[in-house]
Amino acid sequence: MSALANRAAILTLSRLASYGLILISPLILVRHLTVEEFGRSREFLLYASLLQSFAVFSINDSLLYCIPAHPQSVWHTVRQTALLIAAGSLLVAAMLGILDYGMGGRLVGGFLAALIAYTLFSVNLDFWEYYWLAQGRAGPVFVYSASRLAARIIVATVTAALTHDVGTIIWALVALEAARLVGAGLAFAVLDRSRQEPALPEPWREQLRFCVPSGLASLLATLSRNLSNVVVARALGAASLAQYTIGRFGEPLVVTVRNSISAVVLPEMVRKDRQSREAPLALWQRTTVVNMIFLFPVVVLVARYARPLVVAVFGAAYAPAALIMQIYMLVVIRECFDFAPALRAINRTRPLVESNVAALVTCGAALLLFIPFAGVAGAMMAFVAASYVDAGWLARCTMKRYGIGLGKLLPWASIGKTALAASAASVLIVSSVWTDVLGISGIALASAAYLIAFALLLLAMRIPEALWLQLWGKKLVFRRASTAGP
Repeated sequence: MSALANRAAILTLSRLASYGLILISPLILVRHLTVEEFGRSREFLLYASLLQSFAVFSINDSLLYCIPAHPQSVWHTVRQTALLIAAGSLLVAAMLGILDYGMGGRLVGGFLAALIAYTLFSVNLDFWEYYWLAQGRAGPVFVYSASRLAARIIVATVTAALTHDVGTIIWALVALEAARLVGAGLAFAVLDRSRQEPALPEPWREQLRFCVPSGLASLLATLSRNLSNVVVARALGAASLAQYTIGRFGEPLVVTVRNSISAVVLPEMVRKDRQSREAPLALWQRTTVVNMIFLFPVVVLVARYARPLVVAVFGAAYAPAALIMQIYMLVVIRECFDFAPALRAINRTRPLVESNVAALVTCGAALLLFIPFAGVAGAMMAFVAASYVDAGWLARCTMKRYGIGLGKLLPWASIGKTALAASAASVLIVSSVWTDVLGISGIALASAAYLIAFALLLLAMRIPEALWLQLWGKKLVFRRASTAGP
């Protein structure tokens, strides 16, 4: 389990690096662009993320299942993955061009050429993270993602500072992705060992059997998560999208923590499932509590200090985003319960499609209901409703596939104790004295006091997952100390 924790920690940092453009660019761009222009830049990235989801269609994710299942034919699987994504990205680019032409150039707000180029350059030969993860090698993932982050931030920052122009920033990022694709192509040509490997027992069929339902589920999940963004952009305008984006600013952090743990655990669950059905379920339950330990403090602290944080970090013009951020914390609670690995470990991905259809329909109906009277806040309320419908559906399907009841679905004792610890520790931050006396620096001190109290309560309650995290942390510190010794 310690090895999994090390890989999860490295992967979390790596995924944060890959999200660097989304996480760090707002901190920079809000100082160089107006609210309207910043909204336009987020609109481009919104459309780009949707197109990337269509093009990739969870094909890269299938490496986490297919490589452990066929370790003797790794590069056959990788080559097959690259070909599938190439075909998918070209199809998506062609369909986008046709649809935009049919709508008189109004589909993507004048971003057509940049979106096609960015999508083709960014998704092709970008399997490396999943290839390394499937083999338990989190170190190269960090190097790859960190390098990509550094390049993206440098390009975006320098271009924004020099030009203050959204269009120039976008095309600079397109050029960067083109350079990455050339480098990835050279690396693939050098490392490919498919000619020395045995052929896959079921070329294409097994991977497609995994990808089609999983990819459809991932695509529907992306649509469900971004439908409110699209509606805000189209119905309320770029300035409202800017506020909504800041309100969901922490989403990449939350999704990264959850998905990193899931990505590391999934291959191990696949291997354990070949021994017994109970083993992967127990591992997944443990990771659910770990998710809660990391994410519940975020919910409490953001709910308490959203407004001063937003104003301090993004400026007074973005103060309305604080309410959006507080409502989003309800989604963070739902994100602690990631049922997808439990279903993917036994190759049951159809429920992922069904749950996302239900979530998408719920989000669409809720948007029609909430936006007219609540505006941007209503869009976030719709997103919250959809996320809980998705969780409920997946919980029911997980119980059915594993043949268990609600009482055995999750480690309720650990979950209850973790929630109690998070709530009890919040007594320390209820008072406004922290900010009244110390200003914005008081938030940092209050947060530190809260986190210490939360950790001590977890250990005092003897929560197994907290004790395991404590042991893992001690081992990590001692290993670092011995490595850095004289």
